Amino acid sequence: MDQACFAAYAQIVQQAFGIQLPPEKKALLESRLFKLFQHEDERLPASCRTATGFLTWLRQDTTGRARKLLSEAITTHHTYFLREEDHFWYFRDVVLPWIAQAAARTQDVRTWCAACSTGEEAYTLAMLLTEYFSLRGAGWETSLLATDLSEEVIAQAARGIYAADAVAALPEHWQCAYFHLRRDGQRQAVEALRQSIVFRPFNLLTHVFPFRKPFHVIFCRNVMIYFDRETRTELVRKFYDWLVPGGYLFVGHAETVDCEMAPFLYVQPSVYRKPVDAAHTAVPAAGHASLAAARAGVQGSPRTPMSPGGALPRYTVGPRKGASGQTVRNGRTHSIRLIVMGASTGGTEALAAVLTQLVPPLPPIVIVQHIPPGFSELFARRLDRDCRLTAHTAREGEYLAPDHIYIAPGDRHVRVRRLGDRICLSVQEGPLVNGHCPSVDVLFQSVADQRLATGSLGVLLTGMGDDGARGLLAMRQGGARTLGQDEATSVVYGMPRAAWEAGAVERQLPLPAVAAAIAALCARGPGAER
Repeated sequence: MDQACFAAYAQIVQQAFGIQLPPEKKALLESRLFKLFQHEDERLPASCRTATGFLTWLRQDTTGRARKLLSEAITTHHTYFLREEDHFWYFRDVVLPWIAQAAARTQDVRTWCAACSTGEEAYTLAMLLTEYFSLRGAGWETSLLATDLSEEVIAQAARGIYAADAVAALPEHWQCAYFHLRRDGQRQAVEALRQSIVFRPFNLLTHVFPFRKPFHVIFCRNVMIYFDRETRTELVRKFYDWLVPGGYLFVGHAETVDCEMAPFLYVQPSVYRKPVDAAHTAVPAAGHASLAAARAGVQGSPRTPMSPGGALPRYTVGPRKGASGQTVRNGRTHSIRLIVMGASTGGTEALAAVLTQLVPPLPPIVIVQHIPPGFSELFARRLDRDCRLTAHTAREGEYLAPDHIYIAPGDRHVRVRRLGDRICLSVQEGPLVNGHCPSVDVLFQSVADQRLATGSLGVLLTGMGDDGARGLLAMRQGGARTLGQDEATSVVYGMPRAAWEAGAVERQLPLPAVAAAIAALCARGPGAER
């Protein structure tokens, strides 16, 4: 293939699919076309099995078959289950509770997984949607639209068949609940899960999007990196138009959205939100197919709605590896009965921002804030005044009670102790730990040492140094849920960073999302699983 031929292909690919083919991609294009010519059947004439011959056909073909074959050849479909998994936990703990409130009247939940490839991302979203809304009673419609440029991969995704080792990346309970073993050793998504997703071929460069209603959430990850700036700008604007006010856009971790393209609000890296007070701007063209119409079936087959009564059971997150390589036990069978929190520089305001948003009933909350003696009492009084929970400084031997906040005194370590079925506090003087008294590590480690981690939630907010990282890791290894504040919203991203890099933090969240995540975790009843 000479340079002129490559340039002609690059122009067609750019115009038809929005994908850039810079000169360094010439060898890649040649190899992809070679594979196409080798594997295509006799329906592709011999004269079209060369780069120049196929190019001539592309220019003359009016059936669309040539461009379809080209799209199959040049698109990359690399994905896997739980890719960039922090997105899914944020979707579960922050976005879904918001959707439940926003769509409470219509009970119509609209999610779009764009560029879904072979379906791993779509099936993960479907499991999370089912998990959440099956517990909220009958009537919720949670069908999910999943699209991709390639008709071949869409057909593959609709079948939901994956190698056993690919499904093995999922929590064990998910594997058992949502996939069955085929005779050939592969795993297939159960019918109810497959039927909850509408798979459709779709070109994101379509001038007018063919939808009737806007979406609550759009996932479009690791696609726009292949587009030029003009194409990205136009696509981001369309996504903005087709989100409800307050709706979320998820992009890949290697992608960013220039908020000058569309007035999105930055939430955290690769997560953006349409302002809640934004007006609807999408005006669908009359006569276009709708998502509701698409729900009539996948490939023309009848659809079977999922039963809210539990056609698909709840899931448990199984063992995972932290960043440091330690095995982390995430599965639990108990509700949250204890919350422990730690913070340092910037922590008083961060804690106030979180705690003032919490509403009873809640388990007891024990807090270590690096603060001088005397100021801890003032901080406790402030929280008691501003929060809907009762707050005071921790006292030796005090039994913990629901809907109470216990603040470590500014010159004493605080530990929790198990006494039968109850939990009490130990408040004692002691040497500096990590340069501090009170120390976050001392509190968190006591949760692990007293075998209270299962059923506990650890939260680490802004602060200098690394206090809390080791204790939080011990909690997580013992079965606790753990949250950390992200870099963008931290005054000092020291303590949360150390915990995150150690594998102690299960999910990293912006400060405004922490309260909602805590509430969502504590709202699950006894015996609830993840």
